[in-house]
Amino acid sequence: MRGRGLALTPTLVLPKEIPLPWWEGAGRGSKRVLPYLIFLLILLIPASCGRKGDPYLPQKSTSARVVDLKGAWQGGYIELKGGIADPAETDSTVSGARVHYAIYPVSDPPCDGCPIEFQGYHTYGSEVVREGRFFCKIPGAVKANIYYFEVQLAGEKGVLGPPSNRVKVVIE
Repeated sequence: MRGRGLALTPTLVLPKEIPLPWWEGAGRGSKRVLPYLIFLLILLIPASCGRKGDPYLPQKSTSARVVDLKGAWQGGYIELKGGIADPAETDSTVSGARVHYAIYPVSDPPCDGCPIEFQGYHTYGSEVVREGRFFCKIPGAVKANIYYFEVQLAGEKGVLGPPSNRVKVVIE
């Protein structure tokens, strides 16, 4: 057999079992994936169904606001005065006011242009608004402090309007 070559034919050797993808229903993976898919569907069904909340109308806001707010130390209390931007609306819809305040010591004032963080507020009834003007007295002011104030008028059901300009009162 010398000199004579054997012809080699390529042969393709395939495994006994070729696993198919899980979505075609064959292979070991399909037995594990199917319960996970069922579990995922069970979790999603309650999230997409259920009772919805009742619809509600948005609250009305008041457009009345305090303009040209000014503050002054009057020996024992601070007096805040200002006009009302929409006096026609004030008589019927303004039910009170919220006066926001911030207190800083004179020795450590905030820088000019720095944001002022208000520390609280006082709530007043409709007595602070008369004849298109805002007027209120804030008792308990202490010397050697700087006070910042901002006023919001309250409309029907206590809904607040836009804020006024910020006023600074220094008590030395």
